[in-house]
Amino acid sequence: MTKAVAKILFLSHDAGRTGAPIGLLAFLRWLRANSDFQFGILLRSHGPLEASFREVGSTVTLGASVLRRTRLGRRLRRWLPRGIREETAKIRKMFSAGGYDLIYANTLTNGAILESLTSFGVPVITHVHELEYWITRSGPENLRQVLAHTTAFIAVSQAVRENLIRNHGVPAEKITVIYEHIRELPPIPTPAEKTAARQALGLPEGAFVVGGCGAEHWRKGRDLIPQLLLALHRHRPDRQIHFVWIGRPGTDDEEYALHHDLRVAGVESSFHPSGEVADPFKLFPAMDVFALLSREDPFPLACLEVAATGTPVVCFADAGGMPEFVRDGCGFVAPYLDVDKMAADIVRLASDPELSRACGSRARAKVERENLLATTGPQLRAVIEKSVRL
Repeated sequence: MTKAVAKILFLSHDAGRTGAPIGLLAFLRWLRANSDFQFGILLRSHGPLEASFREVGSTVTLGASVLRRTRLGRRLRRWLPRGIREETAKIRKMFSAGGYDLIYANTLTNGAILESLTSFGVPVITHVHELEYWITRSGPENLRQVLAHTTAFIAVSQAVRENLIRNHGVPAEKITVIYEHIRELPPIPTPAEKTAARQALGLPEGAFVVGGCGAEHWRKGRDLIPQLLLALHRHRPDRQIHFVWIGRPGTDDEEYALHHDLRVAGVESSFHPSGEVADPFKLFPAMDVFALLSREDPFPLACLEVAATGTPVVCFADAGGMPEFVRDGCGFVAPYLDVDKMAADIVRLASDPELSRACGSRARAKVERENLLATTGPQLRAVIEKSVRL
């Protein structure tokens, strides 16, 4: 029998400005306004969104003091990677007997902590934002722990669901597909906002602008930008086509390699990185099309954010869940890593403004229909309610 007011522990791998923590933070704000649940938040590491999590609910960040001074911390210490920084010693109070009715792990990378926390005898939901690359990188022991202790899975796309079933033997009946979300539909950018965004990025007047977004990482395909720009210039040498990347830069070596290729290929002047920004929505109006270059991306939040402004999306097949969004006339899907075909699709949009507007309009409508918290919030809450009753 459940309590009159169920209490949930939400576990996040960090508080960074990436899709999973951003989506969780938005959902927690929605849940606080649309349920009677009480909840606590456990962050595995610090990040720029930490203060925002603390505004939503009681939040603890794992740190050295926790691991030294509390009984639970000592239990966790042998499972956690070295280098976790000191933050607070209050974690023990979060896990008093009967303190929680459910653990909601917001990624599939939390196996070690679940191994310790599930001795409290409560069900576990794992919200899977990962495909095979990160599952493998997280290690077989992490996967074993997650599979052993998870009661129900939420997959952010059909691609994620199929991977869990096909490669890891998760029973289909344990998985619910709920697509990623944004909080609300933004207004269509005004001409003045588009001009301001382009000026902020140093874009020339009249350019057709292709955009990308994300932290520098091989998986995100940022290294493919020089090849894409070359193909775009080859297809339309008469048209100014520029590429904008919004997101945190990589290491010195990664940045050197990227700019070496851009410079030697003769396309460096067509590339405009923004660096990490707190409010990317101010720069999204600069884009005419969003190019998802990712080699693997379960269902990237940035695509939804840009699509919501009425911008078409192009992506690669067999690289995650975004073809599930694009296939309804919201853009184009190129074969995996076929940069030339992606360039041809972009040029098609650049050459046909009416087609581009139609794809962008359908993309915005689909986000409004399927990817706002008004839709996904009740779906996520229903999984929680079902799990709490187990």
